[in-house]
Amino acid sequence: RLLDGLARRALLADGLPEVLEDRDRSDLNVGWLVGLLGDSHEVTAADRRSLIKGVRSWIGRLEERGASTEWMLCLRLNEPISMAPPPDTHDPERPVIVEPADAMWSLSFHLQPVGVDDVLVDAADVWLLSGDSVTLEGRQLDKPQELLLGELGRASRLYKPLERALNESEPIDLSLTTDEAYEFLREIRPLLREQGFGVQEPAWFGSASSRLGARLLLDGDESALDMEHGASTAAGPAQLGLEALVGYEWQIAVGETTLTLKEFEALAERKTPLVQINGQWVEIRPEDVEAAVSFIRENPGGEMSVGEAIRMAFGTDARTSGLNVIGLETSGWLADVFGSGSSEALPVLEQPEGFIGTLRPYQLRGYSWLSFLERFGFGACLADDMGLGKTIQLLARFAQEREQAAARGERVKPTLLVVPTSVVGNWMHEANRFTPALKVLIHHGSEREQGAEFVARATAHDLIITTYALANRDQELLSAVEWGRLVLDEAQFIKNPSAKQSQAVRSIPADRRVALTGTPVENRLSELWSIMDFLNPGYLGPAATFRKKFAVPIERYRDENRGRQLRSLVRPFVLRRLKSDPKVVGDLPPKVESREYTHLTSEQAELYESTVKRMLTEVEQAEGMKRRGIVLAALVQLKQICNHPAQALKEFDKNATAAPSAARSGKTTRLIEMLDEIMAAGDQALIFSQFRQMGHILSITLRHALDRDVLFLHGGTPRMQRQKLVESFQKADGSSPIMLVSLRAGGVGLNLTAANHVFHFDRWWNPAVENQATDRAYRIGQTRTVQVHKFVCRGTLEERIDEMLEAKTELAEQIVGSGEQWLTELDTDALKELLTLRDDAVGEE
Repeated sequence: RLLDGLARRALLADGLPEVLEDRDRSDLNVGWLVGLLGDSHEVTAADRRSLIKGVRSWIGRLEERGASTEWMLCLRLNEPISMAPPPDTHDPERPVIVEPADAMWSLSFHLQPVGVDDVLVDAADVWLLSGDSVTLEGRQLDKPQELLLGELGRASRLYKPLERALNESEPIDLSLTTDEAYEFLREIRPLLREQGFGVQEPAWFGSASSRLGARLLLDGDESALDMEHGASTAAGPAQLGLEALVGYEWQIAVGETTLTLKEFEALAERKTPLVQINGQWVEIRPEDVEAAVSFIRENPGGEMSVGEAIRMAFGTDARTSGLNVIGLETSGWLADVFGSGSSEALPVLEQPEGFIGTLRPYQLRGYSWLSFLERFGFGACLADDMGLGKTIQLLARFAQEREQAAARGERVKPTLLVVPTSVVGNWMHEANRFTPALKVLIHHGSEREQGAEFVARATAHDLIITTYALANRDQELLSAVEWGRLVLDEAQFIKNPSAKQSQAVRSIPADRRVALTGTPVENRLSELWSIMDFLNPGYLGPAATFRKKFAVPIERYRDENRGRQLRSLVRPFVLRRLKSDPKVVGDLPPKVESREYTHLTSEQAELYESTVKRMLTEVEQAEGMKRRGIVLAALVQLKQICNHPAQALKEFDKNATAAPSAARSGKTTRLIEMLDEIMAAGDQALIFSQFRQMGHILSITLRHALDRDVLFLHGGTPRMQRQKLVESFQKADGSSPIMLVSLRAGGVGLNLTAANHVFHFDRWWNPAVENQATDRAYRIGQTRTVQVHKFVCRGTLEERIDEMLEAKTELAEQIVGSGEQWLTELDTDALKELLTLRDDAVGEE
């Protein structure tokens, strides 16, 4: 009758737009209108329920609502005061369950502005108001007392107990028994809301923690651990991990409280809809009790793998089981992994003897965490912020592993490290610097080993470094080696699991897996799934299931319960520290310097070699000032070649709108990668170059690559424009997070403390000049740690000079004192030795 009567009449009346507006809120499309008003009447059950609800709401709004249309009646249910159990009647280790049979609830009356949830005028205050009209919270309230009584009368048509309150001259609330309160929550509350009344219930009602649920208990047998060697030895694969068999059983729980079978049966026998457990009100629905009994009977417990058990704990669907699954509880060795989930709770290991340098306290904790997870056979994602030393934490783990194996007289299986092409040189340099005892092999370049020769050489080394491109191209070759560990640096490179590169990397077998990334999630949760599935295959289930269960509810509907579940799942395997974290800030100096070693592209290498060859030929035939001029001109050109071929070849005009390809320059490629991570973290960066033309090239290149406004301040910038650029950058509102500065223009007179990253794109070879530029950000007013990144092209003049500066040699003192003039005084053989390109200069393209 409702469908064929009220609904048809309502939909065809002037109220049609209002009804459609309600339908939009219920995600109901216009398609059902055709079925309703046509001959077929093909309307689904869900659509019919939604229509009935909407029509009731529409009819309710047609009724007289009193003198004011900006205010409405709000009913708030207030729970009784918590009741303590009689003394000495319960076990202090067991939950306190109280059934307050005679507890009285209060349904208080209020007036509330329409559309404003956090403003209430108590009924007691309404009766104190005088006059026909008052203004409250910026809204006019006409005849408030008449409105309150009128709205209570209208609400009493839906909820008869309100008639008791209307017998009073000035009603302010209504007392309810526990059964009446439960009826109000379950049945009356939604009806009142449909009719345009405000209703406020206790915060716990409707939450998963206030209903019966199931929790999975996993028991990891301590005897499975080899306490002497650990669960994962260097000689063989882990014996634990997701495939380890553990005992499991289901328990009935309410929130964090686990109930024994006896306690649960006692609850079921009471048949009371609301009880208190440990001071928290809990809803005991009859259907929940039936579902719990059925669930426990059908799932008596037993033994299964860790991976299966965890997927069951977080994958059991309440729609099929009838019972909400709260999570899991662990004991034995599993409690070490899934317990606190904090690296702070782990024992901190001593720095390995084979590591040269000093690990900071937070780096020691990270290295200890990596060692801990690998001991239990799990994949680990070290997701520290950029600049916190993910590389050296992993190198320390390599050194420790090598020392432990040597003590047992065993051989360490090699580790395969897959990195972006732009950081191959950086890894090689860091490994040589911090872990010189490690045998490192670069599998890179056109002359790389193939077949049995590669397998033999790889097996004889500790660390083999290759690139993502080669992992795809040489997938079969790499899979022929028995790897002890597979590591992905910049693991966001596999964020698309369907890409050939990602699939190739995943297919390489290894005993253990590690991922390093500063941005575990850049845009979508599917990226997190991809990294986690690489580390612990199958842990989060298939991609489609993960999307349905976690990604869509969290990203689209902001489902907090699903968010908590996902955090619980990934927390044990992801360690992320930010520079702003209190425990990290205390470990960091205010300025952290690092070198970024990049490769030349083949185009850059050809230009570099031809320039050196031409210069050496010319200096053989020149003397005096002419010779010095030839050398200086060649040095400038070599610097420009290391920056970008477009600069050296004068291909770019400052007024150009098209950016030269970043892929032509190893430095530019790496700069974009790092800035992308910095922007994702909400940080700001200064980029210094001594060449104005390079600043123009970078300005347009970065603008195109990052889709961000890029400021450029150089010596030719007018004074007023210069001030506007500084003010725009210092706003730190995210609109202009990058500023390019020519080295000389940025040397003095600038305060750019909004930046916490400083890049020296090309080197002046005078630390005093570079430090002066760095101090634009690192100065009074700076409240954050400043990360200073100095770019160096491997195998070139830049690396040789940088090595001299770092070693503080006598020659370095000459460099500092005279800039580049000392180079012009070298004989031809010395120049050749200094400038000739090394074999490791060129990267894979």
